[in-house]
Amino acid sequence: MNLTQVFKTLIVCIFAIALVLASASAYRRHRALTKLAELSDATSAIVVHLTANKLAYVDALGNKLNYVIDPTKFEDLDFTLKIGGQNFGFQVQVQDLKDGYSLGPFGPVPPSNRETCSLAVACSLRLDGRYVPAKLSVVAWYA
Repeated sequence: MNLTQVFKTLIVCIFAIALVLASASAYRRHRALTKLAELSDATSAIVVHLTANKLAYVDALGNKLNYVIDPTKFEDLDFTLKIGGQNFGFQVQVQDLKDGYSLGPFGPVPPSNRETCSLAVACSLRLDGRYVPAKLSVVAWYA
């Protein structure tokens, strides 16, 4: 084996090692991005679940009004939800856009050592027999 063949073999080995390391790094990055996308989807699902079911105002005829928040329902709210086999914790806050005051935050404090995702949606707040424009904010994380 001459010096040129040794040099070519060494270069091929270096490229092969670089390819393996780059692939491993890309895989780790892909997994992290996938987890963040799942967290974003779960946060959206939590907001829909809250506004359409758990916190929805029920009128005198028994109809649930989606995206109309009943402030009395925060007391009985469970701040963990299982979505797609994963457990998620969340914190909720409602801000009255007319008068500027805020209800909450309700639920546990988001952990500082995990990724969180926050989402705010427009809704109405049922206060004293009237509908007030409000913003529902949810912060979610893997429990």
